[in-house]
Amino acid sequence: MKSADVTMAHMNWEQLLTCERLSGYGGNGSRRSAFNSDYGRVLYSSAFRRLQDKTQVFPLGRNDYVRTRLTHSLEVANVGRALAQELAEIAMEHDGQVIHPLLYTAMGDIVATACLAHDIGNPPFGHSGETAIDEAVAEALAAGNCPDEFAAFRFEGNAQGFRLLTRTCDPIRGLGLDLTAATLGAFTKYPCPPGLQKQGAAARYKKFGIGEQELSSFVGVAASCGLPALAENVWARHPLAFLMEAADDVSYIIADMEDAYISRIISYDDVMGQLTKLGRFEPATVESIERERVRSGCTAAVRYARARAVGACISALRLTMEQVYTHMMSGSLTASLMSVSPMAKEYKEVQDWSVRHIYSHESVLKIEITGFNVIKSLMDLFLKWVNAPHSAVGRKIGAVLHADPTQSGEVAYRFTHVIDYISGMTDSYALQTYSTLFGNRPM
Repeated sequence: MKSADVTMAHMNWEQLLTCERLSGYGGNGSRRSAFNSDYGRVLYSSAFRRLQDKTQVFPLGRNDYVRTRLTHSLEVANVGRALAQELAEIAMEHDGQVIHPLLYTAMGDIVATACLAHDIGNPPFGHSGETAIDEAVAEALAAGNCPDEFAAFRFEGNAQGFRLLTRTCDPIRGLGLDLTAATLGAFTKYPCPPGLQKQGAAARYKKFGIGEQELSSFVGVAASCGLPALAENVWARHPLAFLMEAADDVSYIIADMEDAYISRIISYDDVMGQLTKLGRFEPATVESIERERVRSGCTAAVRYARARAVGACISALRLTMEQVYTHMMSGSLTASLMSVSPMAKEYKEVQDWSVRHIYSHESVLKIEITGFNVIKSLMDLFLKWVNAPHSAVGRKIGAVLHADPTQSGEVAYRFTHVIDYISGMTDSYALQTYSTLFGNRPM
């Protein structure tokens, strides 16, 4: 069991499930209605809707069956809600009457909302887009075409998501979607700003999840939820953030195998072999899957096996949460739930297999190369406005980016505006913009 050596105060659910919002509203409202409102705010946001046109793994247009970021996020939310309801029962067993039964529903709403939003800050073309943004900034710095104050910049989708939720979804008031502190806490997988991850108390976090401009917002979240501080500007995770992470871990690895089979990247025997391993299927389950194949075909059998594998993972995570509950509530748990679950070994084996046989497939690599070229080219062009806003091309770029003329004189505004604009694009819009500005399609 991976847990920190430090001893911290036990977090309590009454505070962790606070209805307070950063705007100051909602502190005395119904927990249930406040968290249901959070779910609706994310669901109906344009940032969430744009996920329907962002690639999950496989190229858009390959077929209509494979998942986009939006359908993936909905599936993660479904698994997350199930895990939250399991944790609510565990919490009531541990804490007795400390929490009210109504919080069973509240925990489900909070985790489902955090899961809906977990990819909301991802740029077009996923990790390739992130790499392209970073390389464009690094090259511009080396060439003297980007101010030195951005030398430490690294794009991080988790932090961009927090920025969307707390700021840019509502740029006028600067409140984003004004979600409850509980939901924002559950959303934040890496509660530290850039530069601190992998150092000292933040060594437990492989990434950062809070941008410098949004740090004060998370200070408010941590105070409202009672999250223990590990060091200056580094906090323990909200316990429900572990569930959001676990729901994503379960959903993506299983769904990607199903999509790879539908896309004819892997065979029926391949996908069934991996799902059987991950689900630890008993002979009776294997027989029922085979009956489904004979009756309805291979695709139906794969769907059935996928559902059984997801259910098996949820059951394994229930056992894990029972074992690590006190570590989650003290802020001392440093590992993901899946990595310490009874299925940890099988999960790692399936992960490694997927890297070799799915994520390294030619069709996946081609879309990654295309995405990199598109985002890198757009970044290279738009950064000219950051460095020289009053040049002939700079003025035109500023107009194309719909920049606020009252703020365009500030270099920090120009830089963050470019990052917000690029990361907010859908795959199709990025391709269209590239084609319009460069007159050709990327190779």
